[in-house]
Amino acid sequence: MLDKGKFMEMLEAITQVAKVQENYITKEEIEEYFRDMELEEGHYQHIYQYLGENGIKVAGFIHKEFPKEIEKETSKEVDTEEKGEESQVLSFYMEELDNISQISEKEQTTLFIQLRNGEEKAKERLLEGYLPIVVEIANAYKGKGISVEDLIQEGNLGLWEGLEQVTTIANIEDGDSFLRDHIKMAIVTVIDEENDETDWETTMVAKTGLISEAAKVLAEDMGRVATIKELAEYTKISEEEVKDILSLSLDAVKVGEENGK
Repeated sequence: MLDKGKFMEMLEAITQVAKVQENYITKEEIEEYFRDMELEEGHYQHIYQYLGENGIKVAGFIHKEFPKEIEKETSKEVDTEEKGEESQVLSFYMEELDNISQISEKEQTTLFIQLRNGEEKAKERLLEGYLPIVVEIANAYKGKGISVEDLIQEGNLGLWEGLEQVTTIANIEDGDSFLRDHIKMAIVTVIDEENDETDWETTMVAKTGLISEAAKVLAEDMGRVATIKELAEYTKISEEEVKDILSLSLDAVKVGEENGK
């Protein structure tokens, strides 16, 4: 039976490898990377499709949904969650999870005890049994700007970290809540990081536009190019920040010397 956790972990890893290679990878490289998992052709098709959806060209594979000339740009713009669609790799993953037997309350208690005693098989069974719970929690956070696949991936990492730390909890009865909290924390953390980055980018764009407009207004009023100091006073943005924003801006904004010439 396919190890779902390992498969998703390796899929994420090879995605990073392809990005380092300028979003390009060959089928041979993929097959070599996954050779120990003894995957079937259908599995590889899911891998190729997933990579294509993430803007990565797989030599010899044509993405089924996007023309290869625009697949990179389109994959960033199309929000499949809003359309109620699931990527093929997510559908495949959910099908695999259906084959996992649920952990009963009695088995759960036994597994937590075994895990605290250092039994690796107990960890593997708990990891497997909690994968559907990760999906359940991830779905509760849909629509936060991150794909469900990425939320599941982060949740799986949180699950693994929680299993590594189960020995630190005082009462075995708290094991379930402990793992669920780790899963939620991992998912919420990545959402917060993404939103913080988005907020920062939005703020930078707004300030850049403000400085650019201020430069035009001041130039018209004074008949010359404004200085950094004058732009800072006009926009109420510190001189240091004005310098930083202008250095990052793609739109050149001319500034004058501090003597106003």
